[in-house]
Amino acid sequence: MTTNTDIVNRALQTFGTRTTVTDGELAAGSTNEAIQANLILTEIRDDLLRMAPWDCALNYANLTYISSVPGTPENTSPATPLWQKGQPAPPWAYEYQYPIDCLRACFIIPANQTGFAGATPITTAVTGGAPAFWYGQPVKFKVALDQFYHVTAATVLDGGTGAAVGDILTLQPGPTTSPPIGAPAQLIVTAVSGGVITGIAVVNTIYNENGTGGSYFSIQPNPQVQSATTGSGTGSAFNLTWGPKSDQRVILTNQEFATLAYCRGVTDPNVMDTLFQRAWINSLGARLCMALTGDKALANGLIQLANADIAQARMADGNEGLTINDVTPDWLRIRGVNWTQNYSSPWQGFDWGGYFPSF
Repeated sequence: MTTNTDIVNRALQTFGTRTTVTDGELAAGSTNEAIQANLILTEIRDDLLRMAPWDCALNYANLTYISSVPGTPENTSPATPLWQKGQPAPPWAYEYQYPIDCLRACFIIPANQTGFAGATPITTAVTGGAPAFWYGQPVKFKVALDQFYHVTAATVLDGGTGAAVGDILTLQPGPTTSPPIGAPAQLIVTAVSGGVITGIAVVNTIYNENGTGGSYFSIQPNPQVQSATTGSGTGSAFNLTWGPKSDQRVILTNQEFATLAYCRGVTDPNVMDTLFQRAWINSLGARLCMALTGDKALANGLIQLANADIAQARMADGNEGLTINDVTPDWLRIRGVNWTQNYSSPWQGFDWGGYFPSF
């Protein structure tokens, strides 16, 4: 089994050092090698994960709804004369939370929710019944910022019944007859007594933040009751503590029920492709070489090796699966038709990113 300590020791080996670190030294930062590695280990890994739609990091998730324009099924409030906060930024119709583990958003699946073959019933009777599928090219989207109030803490007002430690509770959403309140906070059960909740914590919505739950356009009155749960508990209610309005990344699109494919923040080296591991090791070795020896020429040689590994890993990723070598002519691309393989593998029009720069 490969660990982060193994990655660091292999990186130290790339520039000829005979020094190694142990798990304890790396965790405590008790040696200079461990200190320097801890400063950049996850940064370089995450930078590398953003450089391509790696097979070992590609994840799919249904996005959490925040808001939509008036007139959509989720927001039946009357239209406003001008755009205002609480609505997706023009020209988009839907706004969703940016997944907390997302490092690079890749594409949104064009969902078809009708449940009929071809989306059209044969007669007025319910016929057909073929399962819904996803047709067409990937849906356009944009990552942006919006400002929200977040839940920073919660206290139990009513512990309800039937809960278990680890249950995730979603608080009540706003009505669809008025502007959406945003994405409700989620709470995780940390302690119970006979099925009654006695301890609760906020589920974060911003990476590396503590107590940043939900994406609310305005502070909601206490108490707040649970709307849904991953377990079987019912009847719980909570008093919430709020922080000031702050920035949060969102995804803007025109797709209802949006499902995002993205490169997630993979932390387990054993999930990674061996070529990806080697690129991580050589790029980490280059930075450690500069920090520990100051040898720019040796460090730049390691960067060249890392970039060559990245190219090899990209080729392996691109060839893993059904590959169709269709090329879209420029006179079609200029009209916005860039995708030749639809949503399942649209990498011919995908920006694979650059390489690591030299010192």
